[in-house]
Amino acid sequence: MKASTIRSALEGHGWIGLFISIPLFIVFWAGSLTLFYPELKAWSVLPHTEFRSVSDSLPLSEIVDTALSEHDVDMQERMFVVLPTETLPLYELYLPVKQNGATHTELTSLYVDPTYGKTVAPIDSFHLADFLYGLHIDLNLPMGDHIVGIITLFFTVVIFTGLIVQFKKLITHFFSYRGSKATQRYQLTDMHNVVGVMSLPYTFMYALTGLMFNLGLISQIVTLLFVYDGDRTALLNDSGFPKITESYAGIEREMPDLDALVASWEEEQHAKAHSLRLTNYGDENALIRIIGQHETNFSQRIDMTYRVRENAFSTELNPSERNAFADGTRFLYALHFGHFAGLDVRVVFFILGLAVCGLIIVGNMLWLNKFQNNRSISQRFKRNIAALTLGGCAGIIPASATAFLLERTLAASLDARALMVEAAFFLVYGLSVVAAFFTKNRLKMISVMVLVSGLILALLTVVEVIGNSQSIVQYFNASYKSLFSVSFIFLSFSCLLLWLGMSLLKKSELARNTITDQ
Repeated sequence: MKASTIRSALEGHGWIGLFISIPLFIVFWAGSLTLFYPELKAWSVLPHTEFRSVSDSLPLSEIVDTALSEHDVDMQERMFVVLPTETLPLYELYLPVKQNGATHTELTSLYVDPTYGKTVAPIDSFHLADFLYGLHIDLNLPMGDHIVGIITLFFTVVIFTGLIVQFKKLITHFFSYRGSKATQRYQLTDMHNVVGVMSLPYTFMYALTGLMFNLGLISQIVTLLFVYDGDRTALLNDSGFPKITESYAGIEREMPDLDALVASWEEEQHAKAHSLRLTNYGDENALIRIIGQHETNFSQRIDMTYRVRENAFSTELNPSERNAFADGTRFLYALHFGHFAGLDVRVVFFILGLAVCGLIIVGNMLWLNKFQNNRSISQRFKRNIAALTLGGCAGIIPASATAFLLERTLAASLDARALMVEAAFFLVYGLSVVAAFFTKNRLKMISVMVLVSGLILALLTVVEVIGNSQSIVQYFNASYKSLFSVSFIFLSFSCLLLWLGMSLLKKSELARNTITDQ
């Protein structure tokens, strides 16, 4: 390969990587955390609930009836019920409650105790897991999914240019790391190359699936306009995502036993149900949609609708042939979020995701050091881009730690609790970025942010031990281990960040003393 081609690829790799580094870091950081979305939700809410054995749970039909009696629900709208899991022993109910004299409805989400059927807390009060998921999907911004799609497209270019640069050395220098005897530049270069090559299948998979999820929306819009003449319902039906509706008859009808219906469906379909969709509940034209996962087939979702007046899963509503497009899309989602296998795969994905975050910061430092001596670029631009990219990446770590601390310490009864957590996240993140503009030593800045994050997580661990140790032990003994697991991970990361921060701080002091001596 020509030297000019490699130089061009290196220039493209460096500059594109630098300019997409902040949103790319946020996407990978938040995505790594939301690999454990169910565990984070359970960790957030369980300490605020009274532990009870679920062996004497009320019938699901009674729980739904109780919720309907306590809220002014529009029965013509669709309701959602998420069933308890081995991670979270609570029902999640999403009810279309009438507002302002029934002029419109608002979706009210509730955690419900399966033992007594009472509301534990509003789901929106514990929004951190969903907030992090939003950061990963669309950066919690308007049109954010398109922004992430474009970032993913450039990320794909970065992957291929990196391959071009490293192609000759890909085999001969595999696992090559020169250690402490080499200069800092060579250490960073080796770290960047080793992590980049080791994570290549992982990053390529994420680049591919990210492109399909986000920029695929554009192709859907084109198809909708020019192929289906704007008929969105027809497009969704052909894609395997039909919107099944039934007109409200206004004739009251007794509903089937939901527990028995779910149990029968699970036995017939060899699947595990995880949620229900209730349309026109209590009416002659009621529909009960059961969604679950096949127990043996690889990442296969089962989605069937029960028509109450026929006492059967009507063939009209449930096609016998599966839709290949819908199955393929769901498979990609399962692959993207590690849902196709057990906890061990998600742990591997988590480690690789954090490794890519480190890869981004190291790549930034290398490229920033490279163009510092370029006189054609103004010093002001160099300082600003260095502060913005490094502060924008590293600042997400203390911001996340602060959000976790507040998610644990704020009372569940606080109004706008979720808003406080999110506001604190953005406040700490913004302060971190601003602080980067007043720091000349970039390595020291990163070390301080890492140390602060470790201290915040250490404080979180102390809060867990003092305030929640009893709940953690009770749920652990009842085989709900997510509360203990997440708390233990925070303790481990506290130790890791404190050690890493001290190591980086020593290196920054050593580098400063070396420059002073010279």
